Amino acid sequence: MRYTINLATRTYLDNRLINRIAFGTIALLVALTIWNTIDISSNMGEQSRLKSEIAAIESKLATKPGGISEAEFSRQKSRIRFYNEIINRKSSSWLKKLELFENATPEGIALSLLTPGKNTDEWRLDGRARSFKTVRQYLETLETSKNFTNVLLLSHHNLVLGEKTRGIQFSISCKVVN
Repeated sequence: MRYTINLATRTYLDNRLINRIAFGTIALLVALTIWNTIDISSNMGEQSRLKSEIAAIESKLATKPGGISEAEFSRQKSRIRFYNEIINRKSSSWLKKLELFENATPEGIALSLLTPGKNTDEWRLDGRARSFKTVRQYLETLETSKNFTNVLLLSHHNLVLGEKTRGIQFSISCKVVN
């Protein structure tokens, strides 16, 4: 009688190796979870500490320091507001806004004055044109442009500069969308 053993039909797994790998993976994940929990709790503690420091500093800034009169304190606050407004105006890109106006202004329109409003997005345009038709086309161009909103014709009147030279002087207000 001849006995044959077929070793390929039986699956052999090293259960000890699989258990070690699973245990090592679980231990690593538990260590990472503990580390992240500690990191999050320390960040939350730091955040609450910073919030309390900010509140303390803001309360100090809101109150008038001793030895300074109320008039001097209010004058200093108004100076600070004034300079902060200047800084905000200087931080905007003037060349980009001027380029928007230049690209939107058609032939036949001469802008003589561009004045920013108190809000940096508000502008007033003063200019001249040969006819009111050109001014109307300019208004329509500004209104259809995606860069301008709240376009209003503030004033317009006829100009007579000589016997043959006539035109329209106009004033427009608008908001520039960045």
